[in-house]
Amino acid sequence: MALDETVRRVIRQEGLIDPGDTVLVGVSGGIDSSTLLFLLERIKKDMAFGLAVAHVNHQLRGADALGDEAFVRALADRYGVPCHTLRADVLGYARKNGLSVQHAGRDIRYRYFDEVAAAHGYGRIAIAHNRDDQVETFLLRLVKGSGLSGLASIPIKRGPVVRPLLRAYRAEIAAFARHHSIAYRADSSNLSEKYERNFIRSRIVPLMEQLNPRFKEKILFLLADIASVNTVFDEEAAAILEGRGAVRPEGEGFRVGVGELSDLRREVRFRVVSRLLRRLSPRFIALREHALLIEKALFSDKPNNMVMLPGGIKVIREYGDLIFTKEGDPAPAAEVFEVGPGTHAFPLLGVTLDVSFEHERPKTFPEDRYTAFFDAGRISGLSLRTFREGDRFVPLGMEQSVKVKDYFIARKVPGGRRRRIPLLLSGGDIIWVVGMRISDLYKVTGATTRVLRVTAQVPFVPGSTYVK
Repeated sequence: MALDETVRRVIRQEGLIDPGDTVLVGVSGGIDSSTLLFLLERIKKDMAFGLAVAHVNHQLRGADALGDEAFVRALADRYGVPCHTLRADVLGYARKNGLSVQHAGRDIRYRYFDEVAAAHGYGRIAIAHNRDDQVETFLLRLVKGSGLSGLASIPIKRGPVVRPLLRAYRAEIAAFARHHSIAYRADSSNLSEKYERNFIRSRIVPLMEQLNPRFKEKILFLLADIASVNTVFDEEAAAILEGRGAVRPEGEGFRVGVGELSDLRREVRFRVVSRLLRRLSPRFIALREHALLIEKALFSDKPNNMVMLPGGIKVIREYGDLIFTKEGDPAPAAEVFEVGPGTHAFPLLGVTLDVSFEHERPKTFPEDRYTAFFDAGRISGLSLRTFREGDRFVPLGMEQSVKVKDYFIARKVPGGRRRRIPLLLSGGDIIWVVGMRISDLYKVTGATTRVLRVTAQVPFVPGSTYVK
């Protein structure tokens, strides 16, 4: 079957493009993407959809990269379609984020395509991946340690991204381009074996084909089998992720119960973790080594620990929960704030205090951990700060002082939050761990003649230990 008929059939069978769509085609200027644009220009006359072009200049090859950009602009002009271009500092992005140049380039391209499509209302983004790309991606991920879900390689359709050439081999595309004299730009970097994909393409695949000339076909059959197995595990993972209360929002991230995760089959757990990581960072590819690090935290005897992953992702174990986040921990306030009668807001500590001195002892003490009463006769100047190493106080009902750190640990206050809980002091003594416990040394007794009343107003923060 001719390539144009193959692509027509794939578009219809897979529902890649609908009449009335406008398709943004990612065009590098190379043979695959130039041929894809040629084919879609032909097919659109029958299917009544529109076209636009997007190109990213990676600025890695000097004049050659500028030549590619000019070529794509001319190509779009020849077809009479809009052309969107971006000049990106791929090398700088790669260094900043600890990525390979190829990975950085892919991140920037897809982000740009998404932005252009959203800004101009393009319903589809067409990428020129083919069967050879599928095989190479499979081998790359195999070497890097991807799980079954990662080995499934490249989907023909995911969200707005479609791949009309995914049922064609690179040789078929090249033959079609020659037959129709399709112009394209040759990228010399595709010959450099310093890039992993090129090494696999030029070294590994030919060796495998010596063992079995139908090696690529066998890999594609294997990928189909993996896709079937993935469906089973993905359905179980989806049930967990969509179940009520299984995954709870935590700031810009997510909180999941340790028990809920540890009870899952290992492969299902990997799918759940992978999807949570992709929710945080859509281009993140979860590897087995990432899963093993998270499992180590999950099954650790230590109730508090943290795993750092690429892209600034953190997975934090806080007693009975795992938190998936990209947020940095807010720095604890180092200042000491003086406190006097009246209402005082302390934005750095996230608390407002209402302070008053009263001449009558309260008849009852409200069961409100945000209102505290003290013997005013023992107070000698009030101040507010956060936890410091070595802090001690005498919790209400006890006779001996304890370390504030030990008090936090006993009450399972996560390590990252201990330095954000306000402490009210009189002189040098801690008289109230705000929202938790007052000091027994400053409690109201039968001998108290004057009372200090302090009410803390703390805005609600999900997951906070000391808020209402």
